[in-house]
Amino acid sequence: MNHSNVLPRQTNSLDGVNGQKRISQIVNSLSVTAASLAFILGCLFYSLTGYETIFYPAMLETCLFLAVIPLSRHTSPETGQKTLFALHTLFIIFFGIVLGPASQVYLFAPFLAFCTFLVFREWKSRIAVLLACTALIVFVQVNYRIQLIPGLALSAGFINTLNWIAIATATFLNCSVLYYFAKESRSRYQQLTELVDQLYKTNQSMKVYVRETTHEIRSPLNVVNSILQNYLDKADHSKRTIQIGKAHLEAVHFACQDIQLVMNNALGWSKIEAGKDEVIKSSFQFREWLSQLCETYEYLGKQRGVYVNTVISEAIPDYIHTDIAKLRSIIVNLLSNAIKFTAHHSVVTLEAFVRNEQLCCTVTDQGKGIPDEEKEHIFDPYVSSAQQQNEPIGLGLPIARYLARQLNGDLKVTDNRHASGCTFILSLPLEAAAPPEPAEESIDYELMKGLKILVADDDSMNRLAFTIVLERLGIQVILADSGDEVVPMALQHKPDIIIADMVMPEVSGLEVISLLKNNKELKHIPALLVSGNCFSEVQEEVAASGADGFISKPVTAAALFQALKKNLSVCA
Repeated sequence: MNHSNVLPRQTNSLDGVNGQKRISQIVNSLSVTAASLAFILGCLFYSLTGYETIFYPAMLETCLFLAVIPLSRHTSPETGQKTLFALHTLFIIFFGIVLGPASQVYLFAPFLAFCTFLVFREWKSRIAVLLACTALIVFVQVNYRIQLIPGLALSAGFINTLNWIAIATATFLNCSVLYYFAKESRSRYQQLTELVDQLYKTNQSMKVYVRETTHEIRSPLNVVNSILQNYLDKADHSKRTIQIGKAHLEAVHFACQDIQLVMNNALGWSKIEAGKDEVIKSSFQFREWLSQLCETYEYLGKQRGVYVNTVISEAIPDYIHTDIAKLRSIIVNLLSNAIKFTAHHSVVTLEAFVRNEQLCCTVTDQGKGIPDEEKEHIFDPYVSSAQQQNEPIGLGLPIARYLARQLNGDLKVTDNRHASGCTFILSLPLEAAAPPEPAEESIDYELMKGLKILVADDDSMNRLAFTIVLERLGIQVILADSGDEVVPMALQHKPDIIIADMVMPEVSGLEVISLLKNNKELKHIPALLVSGNCFSEVQEEVAASGADGFISKPVTAAALFQALKKNLSVCA
């Protein structure tokens, strides 16, 4: 599946699995290096001086450094880092005191500083550790003068040798940690670069996504606006009512369903982000569905002086099996673009037929056409044809082709064979289907008569919408325009069910549920939450709140009826 318009997921964080592995490798390498160095120098110093005070601590140092490897593996790489740093500091100070000024302990200060920046992430921790290490090194230097802790008696020859060994050891350790510091810095820089790139791609994808969504909503909104504007223009302003044709009202309702479909797709963005933009097939009556869809766009066409002609072959099975949401989006985008770019007072023709066991739908306009060299590029986002300078093609055609290929079909363009203009050809696998299972039982308008429901919503239009639907069901409606009114009004009116919007100022719907469940007189009343946000996280939040149900906006009569019916047994 092509995920070109899918939000890229962040696969690598700065402290992800790869970061943990990298830290473990650094800890292991430094532990082995430090253990080897301690063992070699311990044996060398013991052979030169014969002091067990040097030999045994050096062997202990070797064992402790090697023990960091299993410690890091069984706890965490960060624990190994801090232990390694503590051991280095401890033994540098110890041998600095024991071996005296010849150890030149100050040479190891850069090593400890680099280690501090490698091990600790927070600046407060880094500053505190650096100050502590500085204090220890100063203490060792002061100790040389006042002899608080006496060192070993060393020969002049050994001191001379020790000077050079200290310089070599400090240089080696400083270079080693500087190498790993530089390597870690490059790695972090690369990760930051990748993260910036991911964020840029995410930003671009979100821009495309918002444009796609607004593009899809604009077409059905145009239908609603065209029909309503037509009636308003013809209305007698001396009258308060307008008589509207049933067919026109059905077209408005159908367009609103289109908008709701786009919104549902938007609310499923979490699935798209996760790469789960699945094809969901269902059985439906294709010819009737397509006729109704085309009738809706006839009104939009008339506003532009365009006639939409629909020809549907009888060879197409009564019921087909495909993803109706994606097919609707393809047809809508093709019709919208055809009406937009065809000539005024011309005809847009949609034909549906069967060819080579494929369902084919062609949309033909009578515009200026598209030059051959531009035919493929029009499927790129926001490409404007040289012949169509008024407005860009936008995202309709890229969306349509993307969805067609998701359905194992394709979308192509060719010239109109009978006149100027072009023909878009959609071909999909044809799957005949049996009639679907009977839909959910119809609304019983007698079932809920006499119920009393309290609705809380800060938006007056939403309160009006609930009132229209609930009163049609014979329900007495009590309205609250804020969350803080719910408990007092519920105590006063004793409603059978309470419905609260999730997002309200001062007291949210979730807080309303909490107040209701903590009130002895009201906790038995079923409480439903309503929201325009239907992401899975929101629904999980609703379930955790103790609400008795959830309804998504826009609220339909059928959805509201089913939600209320589930709680009727509680009301009884």
